[in-house]
Amino acid sequence: MRSAVRSPLTWAVALLLAGPATAADTTTFNVLLTINKACTITAAAATNVNFGAADASSTTPLNAQGTLTAQCSVSTPYTIALNAGLNAGTAADVTTRRMRNTDTGVTANNFVGYQLYQDAGHSVVWGSTTGTNTQAATGTGANQVYQVYGQVANPSVNNAAPGAYQDTITATITY
Repeated sequence: MRSAVRSPLTWAVALLLAGPATAADTTTFNVLLTINKACTITAAAATNVNFGAADASSTTPLNAQGTLTAQCSVSTPYTIALNAGLNAGTAADVTTRRMRNTDTGVTANNFVGYQLYQDAGHSVVWGSTTGTNTQAATGTGANQVYQVYGQVANPSVNNAAPGAYQDTITATITY
């Protein structure tokens, strides 16, 4: 009869053949990123509203258009406001927009009134009062181009001195 007692050598061989003892433990972790909403109104350069040239005695309305381009992140609501310009008859009043003669030596009859609109029919003034006369939209992630429609209703009513006229408008996007 053989003894159930094994020799130390047998135990050592058995342990080597069994391999090292293993244990496992696991954990999880998150990979995180926050995307902030963003908008720009300089996605593409704005184009000027250029009325061209007209005779001082012309009573025919002058119409012109330019563009603004907005780019906002997907699902981001925004508004675009246009201020009254640098030469408004009443500061910050978009209903009194005026271009000024670029010749600083011309000091009389040196303004021509005009208006900017959101629509080709010239019925919706584009101004700076949110909820009243600004352009509202929701971002798509792509460039969104807006037409700016301008009109000088009656060039002769200003009795303007001959020369070049200009105003500068600031467009602001709020989101």
